[in-house]
Amino acid sequence: MSAYGQVLCRYERRRVVSGRWAVLHPLGHAEFAGAPCSVATVRAWARGLLSGRVVEAVLGDVVLLLSEVVTNAVVHSDSGHRAGGSVTVCLGLGGGMVHVEVIDDGSAGSIPFVRAAEADSDGGRGLFLVEVMAADWGTHHDDEAGTAVWFHLPDGTTGHNRPL
Repeated sequence: MSAYGQVLCRYERRRVVSGRWAVLHPLGHAEFAGAPCSVATVRAWARGLLSGRVVEAVLGDVVLLLSEVVTNAVVHSDSGHRAGGSVTVCLGLGGGMVHVEVIDDGSAGSIPFVRAAEADSDGGRGLFLVEVMAADWGTHHDDEAGTAVWFHLPDGTTGHNRPL
């Protein structure tokens, strides 16, 4: 992809994100390299934005699920397989929920889905954890912006509880 094409995709990501997030209180969004070392950086960034805004137990859950989704983006999308690949992460609050969205460069060969992991496998449980722990989650694909995986967790400040 040309440098102009990369800039266009990043512009489209911001446009798509801002449209979906119009009713939320955005805390921040940032772009990270599509590399395994970015997962720890994303965790630290999210902790910094959410500390003091959500209860500690919720913060731990958000960071865990965010780590899983960003790892999936790096491993399974073009973000981690081409030079200049990136992952955009957005965090916000609204309606008693923490809203998280991870947008990657997409992939011609796969879309995000929950899969059954083998008992002795080291991987394959990321979206299963999202499915079990999040109040709601989903995916969205846009040819220009990439693939988004989003999830909501109760922020712990209201009567909302994690689904059982």
